[in-house]
Amino acid sequence: MSSFAKDKIEILAPAGSQEQLVAAVRSGADAVYLGAGGLNARRNAENFSDFSRLREAVGYCHASGVEVHLTANILVRDDEWSSAKELISEACAIGVDAVIVQDAGLARYIHAAAPDLVMHASTQMSLHTAGGAIAAAEMGFKRAVLSRELSGKEISEITAVSPIETEVFIHGALCMCVSGQCLFSAVLGGRSGNRGLCAQPCRLPFRVTGDKSGFDGCMSLKDMSHIEHIPALEAMGVRSIKIEGRMKRPEYVAAAVTACRMMRDEGEVPADLAQKLTAVFSRSGFTDGYFTGKRGRGMFGTRTKEDVVSASSSLLGSIHPLYKNEYQRIPLEMKLTAADVDSSALLEVSDGEGHLAAVTGDKPQHAAKTPFSEEYAARVLGKTGGTPYFLAGFTSEVAQGLTLPSSALSAMKREALGKLDSLRREPKAICFDDTAENASPSERRVFADGKPPLRVIFRHAGQIPDSLEGVIMAYIPLEMGEQALADAADRLRHMKIIPAVEAPRGLFGVEKQIEKLAVQAQKHGIDDIMIHNIGLLPIMKNIGMTIHGGFGLNVFNSRSLDGYAGMGMADNELSLELTLGQIAALGSSQPRGMIIRGNIPMMITRNCPAALSPMGCRGLSKQMADGKRCSVTDRTGRELPVLCRMGCSEIFNPVMMSVTENVAGKSCDELSLDWVTMTFTTESREECAAMIGGYIQGTLSREKNITSGMYFKGVQ
Repeated sequence: MSSFAKDKIEILAPAGSQEQLVAAVRSGADAVYLGAGGLNARRNAENFSDFSRLREAVGYCHASGVEVHLTANILVRDDEWSSAKELISEACAIGVDAVIVQDAGLARYIHAAAPDLVMHASTQMSLHTAGGAIAAAEMGFKRAVLSRELSGKEISEITAVSPIETEVFIHGALCMCVSGQCLFSAVLGGRSGNRGLCAQPCRLPFRVTGDKSGFDGCMSLKDMSHIEHIPALEAMGVRSIKIEGRMKRPEYVAAAVTACRMMRDEGEVPADLAQKLTAVFSRSGFTDGYFTGKRGRGMFGTRTKEDVVSASSSLLGSIHPLYKNEYQRIPLEMKLTAADVDSSALLEVSDGEGHLAAVTGDKPQHAAKTPFSEEYAARVLGKTGGTPYFLAGFTSEVAQGLTLPSSALSAMKREALGKLDSLRREPKAICFDDTAENASPSERRVFADGKPPLRVIFRHAGQIPDSLEGVIMAYIPLEMGEQALADAADRLRHMKIIPAVEAPRGLFGVEKQIEKLAVQAQKHGIDDIMIHNIGLLPIMKNIGMTIHGGFGLNVFNSRSLDGYAGMGMADNELSLELTLGQIAALGSSQPRGMIIRGNIPMMITRNCPAALSPMGCRGLSKQMADGKRCSVTDRTGRELPVLCRMGCSEIFNPVMMSVTENVAGKSCDELSLDWVTMTFTTESREECAAMIGGYIQGTLSREKNITSGMYFKGVQ
C-alpha cells in the first residue's frame, strides 16, 4: 500500500500510540511499525490493543500511502497460542503489509497458516551474519532486521549476498546487549526483554574493574544515530532504515523521520533540525561507533539532567509544524470530461495502485466570456491541501465553448478524493487457514523412564576432570586452539564420552573463521556442535556437522522445537526463561534438554565494559593472569564476571543457578527431558569434578547462595 518510490530506501518509523502514528505519517515516513495486544516487544507502550483501533490505524496508513508492519516479536508460550492465532488472523483480515516475528515457532505457524503474509525476521533473532539471512529466508522470512552492532562494512557484505531484504536501525536507543540474547531484566526482576517487558537494569549504576573515574554507566550506551550514513546504506542495497522509539514522544518521531527523509532526498539535514533531534532525546549525545567500527569509551553515555532539561516545552512546540499537515506522497492522475450542456461533467481520479474513483457533477455551461482552460481546471483540481494526494497528471475532454465554475470543480474533487480515500482504506484480506499442514505441533515425544543423562559444557580444557563417568557428551569451546582441542577430544573419547564443540553466541565478523574451526574440529574426529544462532545452521549443515541447538536460540514453545527439527537440528536446549512446569507441558517430538546448573550468562555485548577501564583490555588481562577477573560492579557491590569470546563479552550472574536438587530422583518422563546440562565458567577442575560426580552418584547436597533462576518464578 506504500506510495514511496521503490528505488529509494524505506523510512520505517515507530508508532507506539495514535499520536506517534500521526506524527510519523505526516512527517513523511514510508512505513510504520506498531504493536497490538501483548505479543510485541514494547508491551509498555500504549499500542493498539483493541483490534478496532488497529483496523482504523491500518486504514489511515493505507489511505495515506504508508505501509504497516505489525510487531509480534516476542517469545510465545504454548498457553498463549490462542492469542497468537487471533492476532495473526486479524492481521490477515485487515491486510497488514508485514508482521515482525522473533519466535521460531510463531514463524513456522504463520508460514503454514498464512503463507502470503509477509514476515520480517526481528532483530530479536540476533541476525548479524550472511548465514543468518540465508537461514531466515529458509524459514519463510522476506526481510532480515539486522543487529544494531554491525559495522557498515559488515552490513554491506551481508546485504550483498542476502536472498532477502535487509533492514537496519538508523536512530534511537542502543541496548548494551545483542537483541534477543539478554536475560538481565528477567533474572533480576522477572521482566523479560524477550517478551517485551525489559526494565532496563543496564541503565542503573555499574562500574568496571579498575575504573576510578567515578563513571557509573559502564552498561549504558549512548543512543545511535547513523542518519549521515543513509546515502551509504542506500548504495549498499539496504531496503529499509528503522527508527527506534515506540515509547518516546511524537515530537521525537517527527524530528527523526524528517531528518531521515531530508538526508535521503536532499543529502543533508539542516543544522537547526539536527540540534532539535539531539535536544528532544539523547544520552549525552549520539554515537555511530558500531557503524564506523570505532567502538570503545566514546560510545558510553547516560541520560543526564541537562539532557532532560533540553527537551523543553518550547522546543517541543517548535517541532509541531513538522507534522501539522498531511504529507502529500500519493500521485494522482485526473481526467475531466464534459461533452455537452445536457450531460453532467465526469471527474475520474486514479492513484496508480489500481484504485479509481469516478464522480459526476454539475452540467457544464456555455462560456459567456472566458472559454474553458485546462490550465485553469488543473490549478483548481490540484489544490489538495489537507490530503495525502498531489496532482501528478491532468487531461480533459471538454467540448468547445463549454466551461465549469471553480465551485463545481472543487465539489467534484472533494467527492472524488473522499471515494478514493474509502477505496484505499478497504482491507485487502490475506488468506488464513488455521487447519493447514504444520500449523499444529507434532505429537508429543515419548520419554525414557530413567534418570536424565548428563551433558557438560566447559569454558576451557583445564576444567575437564580425569574422570567423567556417567556423562554422555562434553562440549569444549570451538576456538580453543587446534592442539588443545585435539588433546581434549582424545581425552574425552578415552573416557567413552562424545566430544563436541560449542560455538559462541556472537558471530560478528567471524563467520568464516568459525567455519574453518568447525572443519578443523571434524579433522580431529569431532562431529557434534552446539550453536546459539541460526546463522550457523546453513554452514554446519553444509559441512555435515551434527547440530545441537543451544539456549541462545530461545526455544520457548512446542512449535519452535518442531521448527528447528525441520531445519536439521538433532536436538535443542530449552530457554532459561521457562519454568519447570512449562517445560514438562511442552509437546513436539524433538529431543530436548535443560541447563540445571551454571552461572546464567545474562548479557552478550560487542562493546565490552572494559573499554572504560584506564587499563584497557590488556591491563585487565594481566590482572586475570594474576588471579583476578574482569568484572562489573553493581550499586550493591556485587561483582558480575565478564568473559570474552571471539570479539564479544559475556556478563554473568555472580550467583550460581542450580536446580539439581529439584530434578534429582526424577525420570526423563517426569521432567519431559531427554538430558540435563551443567555449564562451567570460572570453576576449577576440582569443582567441576565434584559437581559432576555428585549429580551422577546422587550425592549432591543443597548448595548455599544459589538461585533457581526463572525455573520456578517464570517471567512476565
